Amino acid sequence: MSLIFKRLNSCASRFRPVDASYGVLRHIHFPGITSFEDGQKFQQMVVGANLDFKQMETKIKRQLKDVPAGFRLNDYEDELIKRVLSMKPLPTLLTFEFNNVYTGGKKMKQDPQLQQKIDQYRSLGCEYHQLERGGQVTWHGNGQLTAYVVLDIKGFTDLTVRCFVDSVLIQSAQNVLKKHYNIDAYNDPENPGLYVQKDPYNGKIVSVGTHIQRAVTSYGIGLNVNNDLKYLNQFEMCGLPGVSATSIAKEIPSAKVTVKDVADQYAQQLALRLNIGQVDHIDGREIIEQSKESDSNQ
Repeated sequence: MSLIFKRLNSCASRFRPVDASYGVLRHIHFPGITSFEDGQKFQQMVVGANLDFKQMETKIKRQLKDVPAGFRLNDYEDELIKRVLSMKPLPTLLTFEFNNVYTGGKKMKQDPQLQQKIDQYRSLGCEYHQLERGGQVTWHGNGQLTAYVVLDIKGFTDLTVRCFVDSVLIQSAQNVLKKHYNIDAYNDPENPGLYVQKDPYNGKIVSVGTHIQRAVTSYGIGLNVNNDLKYLNQFEMCGLPGVSATSIAKEIPSAKVTVKDVADQYAQQLALRLNIGQVDHIDGREIIEQSKESDSNQ
C-alpha cells in the first residue's frame, strides 16, 4: 500500500509549461476510418520534428556554453537564437478511429505463441502490427478512440514519465468519463488503464501504452466508445486473463456519442491537466491530402 500511495502522491504537483512556446495544444483529429499504417506515419512525422528540433536545440545551447569568457553576443545574434528556439513544435494530440487491428507491445516479441495468435487475429479480419511501445497485445478499430500524445516532457515542470502516464494520459480519460458520461473509472496501479469495476479490477474501458525517446513521448490511449467488444473479449488483452472490456455505449446505452465527440473532450481535459490555456483543433483530412500530394510528386 505504501508503494502505491507513494506512486500516486508523487504526481500531486501541478504541471505547467516551462515557457510560452508550450502554451498551445495542437489537436489533430482524423475523421472517419484511418488506416493504421497512415496513423503511424503521421505520428512519426510529428515525433521526428520534435527529435530534430531537440538535436538542434542541444547543439545551440552547447555552442553557447563554449562562448569564450567575456565575449557577448550582439543584439542581432541574441534575437536570432531566441527566434530559432521559439520554433519548438507544439504539444500535439493525434486522434484516430482505425481500421480493425491488433497491436503488440515489446513483450509480445518474446511470446512463443505469437504466430499462432496472429493467425487467430487474422481469422477475424484484423491485421497485426508490432510496435515499440510498452505492454502486450491490444486492439484498435472501429468505434474506439485512439489518442497519441507527442510532446517533450521536459517542457513541463515536475512532469516525470510516471506522472505523464498516470496523471496526464489516464487522468484525462478518467475526467472525460466522469464529467461527460458520469462513468466512474479506476486506474489499477499494478496494471495501468481504466476499469469500471475494482476489487477486483474489471470492465476495462481504457488501455494505455507509451514510448519515450529523448524525453519525446509517443502513443497514448485507446478509449472504447461504441466499438464491437468481441475483438477485445475473445482473446486475452494486455496480459490480463479474466478481464473483460466494456465501452461508453455499453455502460450508458442511451448515450449518443461519437469518437470525435470523445476526442474533443479528451483534448480539453489533456490541456487542463497540463495547464495549457489554448487548444487548436485541426482537421486531419488536410494533412492526409497534403501527404498524398507529396507521395504522388516523388
